[in-house]
Amino acid sequence: MMEPQFKKNINSNRSLTLKNTIGKSFDGLWHFHNEYELIYIWEGRGKKIIGDHLSPLNKGDLLLLGSGLPHLFSCDPDFAMKHRSGSLVIHFNKNFTQRGISNYPELTAIYHLLQQSKSGIQLTGNTQRIADRMQQLFEMEKTNCFLNVLALLDDLAINYGHKLLASSGYAPGFGEKDYRRINTACKYVMTHFKEDIVLLDVAQEVGLSKEAFCRHFKKVTGITFFTYIKKYRIGHACKLLMETNLNITEISYDCGFNTISNFNKQFKTVMQTNPSAYRDRFSMSEQML
Repeated sequence: MMEPQFKKNINSNRSLTLKNTIGKSFDGLWHFHNEYELIYIWEGRGKKIIGDHLSPLNKGDLLLLGSGLPHLFSCDPDFAMKHRSGSLVIHFNKNFTQRGISNYPELTAIYHLLQQSKSGIQLTGNTQRIADRMQQLFEMEKTNCFLNVLALLDDLAINYGHKLLASSGYAPGFGEKDYRRINTACKYVMTHFKEDIVLLDVAQEVGLSKEAFCRHFKKVTGITFFTYIKKYRIGHACKLLMETNLNITEISYDCGFNTISNFNKQFKTVMQTNPSAYRDRFSMSEQML
């Protein structure tokens, strides 16, 4: 039985909860919840989908996700078999902005940060410093913990870079049945992306006609199913370009592309550069560290 796609993370008598998931692989579950989520990836490698945004998931990622924003974190199978993964998470109540923060000028920066989080934010800067502060929260009593979360959010709002993830036009549609179907389709792609994916096979897995499935996938995720497949394959290609010495032809076939010309074309469409330049740029950044 697949676990529910709607998750409730906070009891009614609390404003926030803390989690430290140690040694637990990300489950690849496409889900949403009413709470805001601040998550630091202390170990892991795979994919993240935030609304209609798809990109690699890496150690050190720090993300702030707004209330109701669908998202998914998955570990690459080869990583999950050999390594631990995990995250530090703060969930805080969706009324956070409605009950107090918006009424105090001293908290304006936090208010705007949480408003931006409706699209999902990747925070850039010294993310390890934030992780250290998140870990310290576990030792604090409730009031001190709450005040320190406010201070942490203020720091993020003022001193860290903000990269918005989901597109401005993304409008999620909710419903457990919707997410169950999208979950089934996403897991099918995760398993079969190296192969030719036949739309009819996926639609039958989901229990819809091809036409109904395509409409449904676009309505719920904001992108077409074929765009999702393309972005998933390109995300895997980026990982191979960064972490292996495979040549570009080998990588193209490993990611499910039938021709090197199509791979190069699709890679440039998604990444705004070609595979060779992407690998060279990453190699140069490694040498500078």
